[in-house]
Amino acid sequence: MLLSVVTAAAAASYAGLVGWTFNLLEQRDPGFFPIAPLAAISLAAVRGISLYFQTLQTNRLALTVMQDLQNAMFTKLVHADFARLQSEPVGSLVSRFTNDITLLRETLVRLSNNLLRDTMTVIWAIAWMLYLDWMLTLLVLVVYPLAAWPVIKIGQRLRKTSAQAQSQMGEVTSQLEESFSGTRMVKTYGLEDYEAARADKSFFERLKFLFSITENKARVDPILEVVGGIAFAGLVGFAGWRLLGGETSVGNILGVLTGIGVMSPAIRAIGTLSAVVQEGFAVLDRVFHLLDEDNEVAAALEAPALAVKTARIDIEQVSFDYADGTTALRDVSLHANAGQTIALVGPSGSGKSTILNLIPRLYDPQAGSVSIDGTDIRSVSLASLRRQIALVSQDVTLFDDSVAANIGFGQLDADRDTIIAAAKAADAHDFIIALPEGYDSPVGPRGSNFSGGQRQRLSIARAILKDAPILLLDEATSALDTESEQRVQAALERLSAGRTTLVIAHRLSTVRNADWIYVMQDGRVQEEGRHDTLIAQEGLYANLCRLQFGDDAR
Repeated sequence: MLLSVVTAAAAASYAGLVGWTFNLLEQRDPGFFPIAPLAAISLAAVRGISLYFQTLQTNRLALTVMQDLQNAMFTKLVHADFARLQSEPVGSLVSRFTNDITLLRETLVRLSNNLLRDTMTVIWAIAWMLYLDWMLTLLVLVVYPLAAWPVIKIGQRLRKTSAQAQSQMGEVTSQLEESFSGTRMVKTYGLEDYEAARADKSFFERLKFLFSITENKARVDPILEVVGGIAFAGLVGFAGWRLLGGETSVGNILGVLTGIGVMSPAIRAIGTLSAVVQEGFAVLDRVFHLLDEDNEVAAALEAPALAVKTARIDIEQVSFDYADGTTALRDVSLHANAGQTIALVGPSGSGKSTILNLIPRLYDPQAGSVSIDGTDIRSVSLASLRRQIALVSQDVTLFDDSVAANIGFGQLDADRDTIIAAAKAADAHDFIIALPEGYDSPVGPRGSNFSGGQRQRLSIARAILKDAPILLLDEATSALDTESEQRVQAALERLSAGRTTLVIAHRLSTVRNADWIYVMQDGRVQEEGRHDTLIAQEGLYANLCRLQFGDDAR
């Protein structure tokens, strides 16, 4: 703040220096020759030095605030409900940390650099002008406020348009993410022109928003220019009349004109700053709306930790609807005793994955309960619940880090020997040590350096390392070739041993040996029993098996 005041005072002091200098000239006083140039140089030096340090300080403040906001937003989102994260495209989420934050940073930097400094420049300039000729100054002060109302109205329109533009930018980012991540399908199906046309439409929408913002901003300077011209014309006429009447001096008039020259750019900067600030407020609305969101899936304060003894799972009369109204489960009950492998089979959309998502409380059911060892999972802390569960799914998540780090996510404090032991148990050790850097080799973006079977075995090693008593397998082998499936299935059987396991599989060959099978359809349990019993019932399960295996279904 002090630096802004010094910078503004030094700039506005040119008005007093000009008035003083020309008054001395009128008096033919030779004493001003050594003093005036030195005073001008001193003012310039003071202003330059204070401007440098002010810019450093305000930018440091703005960048620190942006970092804190990014940290707060990421922490909020990473702890947000699974349903909330699923409801917004990844590209839109990324846009919040790139486009939104960039615009907000620019707003805060300009606000920090210009608002106080330009406001103080106007105040200091007016003070000097009042000192030199208060009547001329009052004329200027009457005219300039006429520009305030249209500038404020323009700022209000900008805020609304900017909010729409930021939302649309999230859609553009999401679309780009889809196009580039799906490049294999795009090229195979020859969709390059279709995607280009889709992107062109989005870019055109973006152009319209940006042009609307530019158009509103462009109106500010002409308004201020016209008002400045009116003020200058009135000032020239009134100053000439007062000078001819002997009520003021040339030096005072020139000093007031210098004050206007110093003040006008500052007023114009404040006017355009208003438009920038409205854009920033639109982004802040989005940021604080995110930070103020409440999680629907949350544990009570001081909730106790889940104590698992046998890892028995009981799902009692559970019903669940998604936010869009889609019914996923209706009055579903199923049970898994300690150490059992329970299979969930049925057509796509029958509710199998929803059941798996309810166990780690990615969702909460609208009716019914999910219990582990007789304890309702809503009554315990989320962290303790999820420590007891390991997940292996068809969509393997690997981060662009080393092999060891990706396995080590199962237990962050695991040492290298423990990680290697888990990899061996998952039948992954051999292909890992064949890599150029072994366990330190990068997996690539999304595990792109490995085949599907290799990625799956790394995820199994991660689950082995976690050593959780409950294991969820979500179609873990459905995307693999026959050889990879056999190796992965063998690793999964080792992983499942001694654990309560729920497995979803479209390939029914993987569930023949399950301790119990639940057959789902339309969000309900249609059949249950062991493989042989269900085949004998000649129902839905038997029909699914015949579709896959023909006469070998038994």
